[in-house]
Amino acid sequence: MFLAKITQFFLYRRLPLAWLMLRRHPAKLITAFLGVAASGALILMQLVLQDSLFQSSVSIVNKTDADLLLISKQSASLISFMSFPEERLSTVLRSPDVKEAYPVRFRFLSWRLAGENKSRLALAVGINPHQAVFNDTDISSQQLKLVNRNDVLFDRLSRPEFGSVAIDYVDGKSITAFAGKQRLKVVGLITFGPSFGYDASILTTISTVSEFNTANDLAINQPIEMGVIKLRNGVNPQVVSKAISKTLPPDVDIMTKSQYESNEKVYWDKSKPIGFVFSFMTITSLVVGGTMVYQLLHMDVTFHLSSYAVLMSIGYKRGKLESIVFAEGIILSSFGFPVAWLTSLFLCRIVSAFTLMDLDLNFNMLASTYTLLVLMCSASALLAMAKIKDADPSDLF
Repeated sequence: MFLAKITQFFLYRRLPLAWLMLRRHPAKLITAFLGVAASGALILMQLVLQDSLFQSSVSIVNKTDADLLLISKQSASLISFMSFPEERLSTVLRSPDVKEAYPVRFRFLSWRLAGENKSRLALAVGINPHQAVFNDTDISSQQLKLVNRNDVLFDRLSRPEFGSVAIDYVDGKSITAFAGKQRLKVVGLITFGPSFGYDASILTTISTVSEFNTANDLAINQPIEMGVIKLRNGVNPQVVSKAISKTLPPDVDIMTKSQYESNEKVYWDKSKPIGFVFSFMTITSLVVGGTMVYQLLHMDVTFHLSSYAVLMSIGYKRGKLESIVFAEGIILSSFGFPVAWLTSLFLCRIVSAFTLMDLDLNFNMLASTYTLLVLMCSASALLAMAKIKDADPSDLF
């Protein structure tokens, strides 16, 4: 008896009226369905690329073993760091809650492999090899190789345009490069990862980076670009940060990693054109997809005006008929989203293979995209509902 009832439910249950109307025009239905899927895939790609931009911009800083960071107040981003005197770290060390404070240097250099004529811009990070600046065990073990002047560790995830450094090093070849006229020797490989701001990076000593002097360096005694601060166990980083900031000169800021990450996101999102481009492309995707959905729903309502008139003549209210159109929009968004998800997963793999950047779709991206698709299709349905007012039962007679 139970199985008979289940069978009867699946074989004879009533199909939603909205779906029955949509499938009357398969070609138009597929077009709208693909439009929703394409819009969803584009939105997902915008979100994952934007997230990758933010994550890559703080990847090096996130690898530091820091509870607090000290930077110049004039620094806007990792790609535009300003210098400040190293003696500011002495002020920080006066706090009883501070365990260690390490200097870090950042400089852009013109990287050129020996035997090549073309130079490319790379990021150089300078540290004291005997200080535990990074929490990445691979980096911390490799930095001990920086024993001689001009020794460098090369990022194995650097763009191929910088040469086959990683492959040649693994093969045991001696690798020499130049930063201007300064000779550099690759003595190891690390993993920093690529970024939207630079395509390659190296790790070396502070003294080596200091040889890439700039006008800003010459005006500052013992300049650095960042201080990595480690606190004693059991203290609150935010409380210590506020206390230390009161003792520091006005030319530097002290903050937690999360605060630095927030500042970096604001920089890329608000101060750089790429943030506007991501937002513009998302809006464009919604407009294009919404237009395709509206055209289908408007045509569907127009084609079924006589059917709506019949329903009104037997007692259906206009609100009930409008809910049918609204349900059609929800059906399109729900059917298009899984295809958008699968398409974006495929595109992420392709982009990752070419850029060497990690592109991960997380739950928040998926939830945001589905919500936007539902809103897009709902807005299109609301516009198409206006056509129902032309359904007049008196036209049937």
